Amino acid sequence: MSPNEYVDTRKLAEITGMSASTWNKRRLTGDTPPFSKIGKAVRYHVPTVKEWMASHERRSTSDCSAAA
Repeated sequence: MSPNEYVDTRKLAEITGMSASTWNKRRLTGDTPPFSKIGKAVRYHVPTVKEWMASHERRSTSDCSAAA
């Protein structure tokens, strides 16, 4: 396992350009990539985050479904 394969919410924010606060709030509604929680520590698997982001690509702002 690479040391950068799993990241915390702060690093996720750097990778995605969305604030850590936004990710923390979205995690409450389940609107985040899958994550692991060990004790109080939340970690995101970077390859899974990239897949999740790709699955949320859109062709327009009115597009409600993932791009084909």
